Amino acid sequence: MTQRGDMRAAEVALDVRRLVSSRRNMFTRLRPAAHRQSTLVASLNEVSASVSGARDPGEVPDIIVDAAKRFTGTEKVVLYLFEDSQEMPCGPATEVFVRGSREEHLESWWQDWLPGVTDRVVSEERSCVETDSAESAWVLAVPVRVKDHSLGVLCAINSVKHHLREEQTAFLSILGAFAAASLDNARLAEEGRYSLLASERERIAREMHDGIAQSLFSISLGIEVCKKQVYRDPGSVADRLDELQSMLEDSMGELRRYIYDLRPAKLQELGLAGAIKYWLKEIVPADKIHGSIAVDGKLRVISAEAEACLYRVAREAVTNAVKHASPAHISVRIDYGPDAVTLLVEDDGSGFDVHSAMAESESGVTVGLQSLHERVRSAGGGLAIDSTPGSGCRLCARIPC
Repeated sequence: MTQRGDMRAAEVALDVRRLVSSRRNMFTRLRPAAHRQSTLVASLNEVSASVSGARDPGEVPDIIVDAAKRFTGTEKVVLYLFEDSQEMPCGPATEVFVRGSREEHLESWWQDWLPGVTDRVVSEERSCVETDSAESAWVLAVPVRVKDHSLGVLCAINSVKHHLREEQTAFLSILGAFAAASLDNARLAEEGRYSLLASERERIAREMHDGIAQSLFSISLGIEVCKKQVYRDPGSVADRLDELQSMLEDSMGELRRYIYDLRPAKLQELGLAGAIKYWLKEIVPADKIHGSIAVDGKLRVISAEAEACLYRVAREAVTNAVKHASPAHISVRIDYGPDAVTLLVEDDGSGFDVHSAMAESESGVTVGLQSLHERVRSAGGGLAIDSTPGSGCRLCARIPC
C-alpha cells in the first residue's frame, strides 16, 4: 500500500508540474500579445496627439507616413492623396508623400506599379496585397476613405523576405481610416479659417467705410469750404480747422486700432488677460465708461488657437459695447476651469434683440454675431449671448482645453 501510495503521489505531483508548466507557457504566449496590443494603442494615441497638435493642416500627411514607417518598420511608405475632383491618382497635381531610403525600392519602379494597386483599392473599397515577382517585393495598400469619398491610399512596400506582424498590419489599416478622418477634419478646419478670414475682412471693410472713410470725406469737404472762405472770414475758418484737426486725430486713432486689430502683437507679448486689459485701455474712454478685467482659477497654458479666439471675441464684444450700447460699466472675466476656459463679457448698456441681430447677421446685413459664433465653433467651443433692449448684454464663450 505504501509503495502504491508513493506511486500515486508521484503521479499527482507530475500532473501538477505539467499543469503549472502548461499555464506558464500559456502566459508566456499571452504576455507578448498583450504587450503588442498595448504598444498598438499607445502608437495610435501618439499619432492622435500629433495630429491634434498640428497647427498647419499640411503637417497631417507627414505625421501619418512618419507614424507608419516608425511603428511597422516598413521599408517604404507611400501615401497617395487625390485631388478633390478625382478618385484616381492620374494627374500630376496628386500629392505623394514618401518615407524610406531612396536606394531601396526605387521610385522609377513603384511609381509605375502602385497606380494599378491603388485603382484596385479604390474600386473594391478595401485593403489589398500584391506581389511583384520581378522585383521580389510586395505591397500592402489600405484605403484612405471618408464615407463614400476616397481621399487616397496608404501603401507599405517591402521585400518578399520582410514580413509584417499581425498588429503591424492592423495598425496600417487603422491608420488609413484615421488618416482619412484627420485629413477631412483638417480640410474642414482650413475652409473654416478661410471663411472666418473672409468675414473678418468684410467686417473691417464695412467698419472702415462707415467710420474712417466717412470721416475723411467730411474732412475733405470741410477743407474745400475753408479754402473758399479763408479770405472772407478767416476767424470762422480757424475755428473750422480746429474741428477738422480733432476729426483727423480721431480718424488716426481709429486707423491705429484697425492696424492693431489685424496684427495683435500684444497677445504674444502680454498673454490673454494682459492683451484684453491693454485693449480695454485703448478702446474704452476712461472718462465715460468703467472697464475692468478679472481672472479666476489657476492660470494654465492653452493652445494658440484657443487663446487668439478668446482674445478676438473679447475685443469684438467690448468694441461693440463701446460703439453701440453707451454703457457705464464693462466687465471681462476669464475663468480657467479643469476642462475648459470660459470668457464672460458683460455691460449695462442699451442692449439689443439677439434674435433680430442674428437674423441680420445670417442674411449678410451685418457680420458681427455670425463671425463670433463661427470663430468659437472653429476652436471647438460654444458661444451664448443674452441681451434684451434696455437690459445690457452678457456674452459667454467656452472653449474646452
